[in-house]
Amino acid sequence: MIVFDNVTFSYGARNILSGASFSIRFEERVAVLGGSGEGKTTILRLVLGLIKPDSGKIFVDGEDITEKSESELREIRMKFNIVFQEGALFDSLNVRENVAFCLREYTKMSEEEINARVEEILGIVGVDQALELMPEELSGGMHRRVSLARSLALSTPRMFLYDEPTTGLDPINANNICKLIADLSKDGKGLIMVTHKVSDAMKVADRFMFLKDGRAIFDGNRKELLHADHAEIQAFVSEVGFYNTAATS
Repeated sequence: MIVFDNVTFSYGARNILSGASFSIRFEERVAVLGGSGEGKTTILRLVLGLIKPDSGKIFVDGEDITEKSESELREIRMKFNIVFQEGALFDSLNVRENVAFCLREYTKMSEEEINARVEEILGIVGVDQALELMPEELSGGMHRRVSLARSLALSTPRMFLYDEPTTGLDPINANNICKLIADLSKDGKGLIMVTHKVSDAMKVADRFMFLKDGRAIFDGNRKELLHADHAEIQAFVSEVGFYNTAATS
């Protein structure tokens, strides 16, 4: 379980989180919604210990991670698999070499084992036909899938973390990425998906949190989200009129 206990965080004079408190079980599928600058990506970085809160505590599997060293955090981070929005690939390496890079750097696997793992992972995300392509030859959707494959190569996580995974993608590729995200969690692994696109969140999550002014002003299921009476939440869910119609029929 992940627990935020009265967590505050700021970038200089700009306050991002103000006494945020919530808990998320590893098997849950959670979408974190909210406007730009409301702290959505900050939550993912705090979970991984990439940044530390100004005050409050963060627990992962009952361990307080706020004072752990980098070496101690490595074990915590292995519980997660994260794909950040930028998801940059190495321009000078083809798809095969991009996915193999971390395996060569951080494992003692043989070249034969590395090649087998790379092909397996690329098959899982549906881009095994792109092994020899360079990053500039990939479509936006393929680029995002290869970024996901590279993050999957090293570990089998307990939970997936996604930072705006469909940003910049056309509707078809965005829908394909959402299907992939949902498929990867079918075996009981949970996810936290940070997004400003409610329609995508609806495709992968069962629980929804909405951040505003440094706190979660909403935390509930799909039906509760669609019927929330907060004006800003209503503005967000207006993009999914289809779901509102379905929810009230």
